[in-house]
Amino acid sequence: MTVRRVAVAAAVVVALGAAGGGAWYLSTQARRGGAVAVRVNGEAIYWSQVDAEVRRAAAQFGVDPSNPEFEKQREQITKIIVDQMVAQRLIMQEARKRHLTATDQEVEAQLAEIVKRFPGKAEFEQALQRNNLTLAGLRDLLRVQLTQRRVAEAVAQVTVTDDEVRRQFDSNRRLYDRPAQIRVSHILVRVADKNQEAVAQAKVKVVQARLADGAAFEDLARQYSEDPGSAPQGGDLGYVSRGTLVKEFEDAAWALKPGQVSGPVRTQYGLHIIKVTDVRPAQAADFARVKEQIRQELLASKREKAFEAWLARVRQGAAIEQFPRL
Repeated sequence: MTVRRVAVAAAVVVALGAAGGGAWYLSTQARRGGAVAVRVNGEAIYWSQVDAEVRRAAAQFGVDPSNPEFEKQREQITKIIVDQMVAQRLIMQEARKRHLTATDQEVEAQLAEIVKRFPGKAEFEQALQRNNLTLAGLRDLLRVQLTQRRVAEAVAQVTVTDDEVRRQFDSNRRLYDRPAQIRVSHILVRVADKNQEAVAQAKVKVVQARLADGAAFEDLARQYSEDPGSAPQGGDLGYVSRGTLVKEFEDAAWALKPGQVSGPVRTQYGLHIIKVTDVRPAQAADFARVKEQIRQELLASKREKAFEAWLARVRQGAAIEQFPRL
């Protein structure tokens, strides 16, 4: 999310995710030729593909690849992406062995669920453009995500007992106290430099005018927001507690009551129009309320460790050749 406190490199790690849960996909739109970056059990990953994913990472977080700040982190980001692409290739190879590759029908069903979140085709296509994706590229991404989920479930089967859940709660009771939270949405208009200021201000005024005319905040977020992480969800950032968001955004959001919309709020990311949709008061931990949450947290932790161990074993036994950029 653009208003969260994250560095570029850290944000790329988050976007890539755990290798089994949504690693950067191998774009079939990338040129199949040229210099090889890595061979994984004989399958090539090209530098053209790596570079495409570096550019996509920059676009995803609204970063100009020519910005000196990005250049300082390019090598680190490239290493992260190459590592994830290798992991992904190993996972997809395992999926083929186990006949776990997602079907066309499953991909189309998932795609249909995404399309339904948008008020129309134009808004959906705008979201693709903001994320530097084509429709074919999105299908590739969905196929990889669905397939990797299947592989993770197959190779990392774990269980959590009732005693483990209870011990986790008793040992960490304060972790499950729920602080006061607000559910907040926003529409972001980026201002990368002074030359964009006038255009950004004009865009904000258009959004405000349409809100005044009764347009739904969610529809305007899908149409106008330049935050690729929240725009498809109508600008929804979910429930957040204090200390989660950048200060200017947080101060404005916590001053709103449910249903209220702010005026333009400037942060390092640009201009935001903020809406609070709900408030949750602080609540002390109750085992009955959080036990299923704890169970899922423990299951996720165990699955992640088991999957990472499996992937490390597979990687160790794989033929991986890395090549310098020519």
